[in-house]
Amino acid sequence: MPRRFRDPRRNLWPLVIGQSVSLLGDYLAFFFALPVFVRNTTGSATQLGALAMFETVAVLLFGFLAGVLLDRVRVRRAIITADLVRATGFGLLALAVALDVGAAWMAFAVAFLVGSMGTIFDSGLESLMPSVLSDEMLVVANSRLSVGRNLAQTLGFVLGGVVLAWSGGIAGAFALDAATYLFSVAALLVLVEVRPRPPIVAEPVFAALRSGLATLWLSAPLRWATAAATLTNLAFAPLAAVMTLFARDELGISDDAALGAFFAAFSAIGACGVAVAPRLVRRIGLGHSVVAGGFVFGLGALGTGLVDGWWAVATLGVALAGVSVNQVGFATLRQRLSPPDHLGRVISASRTIAWGGIPVGAFVGGIVADRIGLRPLFVGGGLAICMTAVLLVLGPLWRADEEPVRPR
Repeated sequence: MPRRFRDPRRNLWPLVIGQSVSLLGDYLAFFFALPVFVRNTTGSATQLGALAMFETVAVLLFGFLAGVLLDRVRVRRAIITADLVRATGFGLLALAVALDVGAAWMAFAVAFLVGSMGTIFDSGLESLMPSVLSDEMLVVANSRLSVGRNLAQTLGFVLGGVVLAWSGGIAGAFALDAATYLFSVAALLVLVEVRPRPPIVAEPVFAALRSGLATLWLSAPLRWATAAATLTNLAFAPLAAVMTLFARDELGISDDAALGAFFAAFSAIGACGVAVAPRLVRRIGLGHSVVAGGFVFGLGALGTGLVDGWWAVATLGVALAGVSVNQVGFATLRQRLSPPDHLGRVISASRTIAWGGIPVGAFVGGIVADRIGLRPLFVGGGLAICMTAVLLVLGPLWRADEEPVRPR
């Protein structure tokens, strides 16, 4: 590929804009239109639960293997392929719906396909960033990606309602998401590596898996941060699963339009909060940012269980801002502390282990909510997240080097 430029600063905006547009398509179609399609096709809550399960199962099945793959191939080529496969999946589903031959099983297949490719893409993008950006730019890039995600979430649900009502319906939403994946591909093609990766060494798959897990275990800050993320997901997954029910039964927000505005409002507050992440990380360091973000997240979740009505917009906005600061610090810590030749394996292993708390938490949390009520569930979940953050103060993550050196 011809060398267009070597200044890493010129890689930043194509990276951020490309992924923000792609995420907008995901929130419009994958998280909104796809469940609406299954709801309209089946009318079954069980089928909607199965749809969410298909994505999660894909992450848990392929998360570790995705890391091995990313350390054996050219990362940019792998994530571009993942985007093209996702675009194809949604494009074919859009065509089937437009021809009135769409069926629920197609939605499940697309959910599994997109979840599988998303596992490769998300870990691959995080692995690619150190080769197209300088070390000091990673915090800024991760922060802007978090802002882009929050804005995409805010606008995606609103835009999804507009598209479904007036601009092509469900088929149009699916086609638009396919187009955003192609936009992401175009943005990735613009990037130029400024720091080459180590030569690719093909190890046996199981040896590579063991090596990635061992490397993650030997880094005490990453080990603690991954364990904390698993516990946090375990505590928060039940809250996310019952959020719409909580808004209706406890906050009195039952109208669909009002519910959409409610979600958009706290997402917007979260997006504003994450704008301070780069300055905060520079001031207090990566480890402290992971801990502080987790604690703020827990406080927001706890406060949501105590307030009434639209006041929950503020508490959930605070929680979302805390999540973003936590994730910016955690992602940057992984990128800096992982050896370059193990980057994909360590990132994928950490992400997969952390995701393991989500299906368990969602399943158990639903049972707990039926027994103790929705507000106690939020209060208990918020307290558990806060306690997890407090425990991190006692470990090596709190003392993590503010300017960690990448192992060679």
